[in-house]
Amino acid sequence: MPSKKERLDMLARVWATPTPFDIDFFDKGDEIVIVSSYRDIVQWWMNIFQIMYPNDTFREKEDIIKIPVGKKVTLKLNKRTGTMKVCGKDHLLWMTDEFPHVLETGNDEVEELADASDTSVTRFLQLDKNTEEVQDLIDMIPEGGGIMMNDFIMKAWKNMIDDWLGCGATLFVVTPQIDEERLFQLFLLMIRNKGTGSHITLVTPEKSPDGFKFMKVLNTARRMMKKTRTPRTQKRLVSDVKMHWAMTNLSIHHENFSTNFISAFKDDEAEVLSTTAHFHKKHFHTNQRDNVMYTRISTDELRRNYLFPLGLSPVNY
Repeated sequence: MPSKKERLDMLARVWATPTPFDIDFFDKGDEIVIVSSYRDIVQWWMNIFQIMYPNDTFREKEDIIKIPVGKKVTLKLNKRTGTMKVCGKDHLLWMTDEFPHVLETGNDEVEELADASDTSVTRFLQLDKNTEEVQDLIDMIPEGGGIMMNDFIMKAWKNMIDDWLGCGATLFVVTPQIDEERLFQLFLLMIRNKGTGSHITLVTPEKSPDGFKFMKVLNTARRMMKKTRTPRTQKRLVSDVKMHWAMTNLSIHHENFSTNFISAFKDDEAEVLSTTAHFHKKHFHTNQRDNVMYTRISTDELRRNYLFPLGLSPVNY
């Protein structure tokens, strides 16, 4: 019998499968509950199961459609809410072995994996790429750098990380001081862009110059993920499965330094946004002015001039 952590590991790996719509898992022990905010999720599920199980009979009673997917596993799909329960003695085995194929079949049914941006996480992050293009932000930074206001720096920080994660790049977030809110946002950005093949490393000291231990910041961010609710439904913004996936997939490298930058590379090209602002509320939430500079360089230059001096060996990227 797998432990609770082992079940989370297993479900988090399945959840990481790319999907055209945001879905979430809740482990109830004797069943897995799958939810989605996508309006037509019931029809999407039914299209998939009719393809995968063309000879099976789906039984309906009131709002529930029962779909047998094995001798010891039954799916119960609520036509009204879109909630689907995976029940039966072998429900966990089916989730890990067969459910990825369900999602892949669903992906084949849509022409393109849509930007699943209409989600609670995206709204919480206040991201809207239709009105705030990353290139517009980059164009606002003077060539050679300049002094910028705190609200611009925070917006550029968030949108550039989101853009890099979305294109499957390898990212580095480097700061001597990060607060729990920025770490929380980092986890949400990862969740929003799951399945893109990106990789992200946070580089920060074990203890900040002000004496704050990173582990304390991490634990506070974890509590924030557990407590934060959606404004409309008052449901958890981040499930245990999503939280476990994000915390497992963020690489953390401890080093002592006093610089701040975010960077990303893909293939031979790299980008760097460097600033004198710490990724902390005292720089992002106050009327603060800091230097900002954006540069495009080669991946080799990024590795040689930015990553290697911080102790990031080739195995880290």
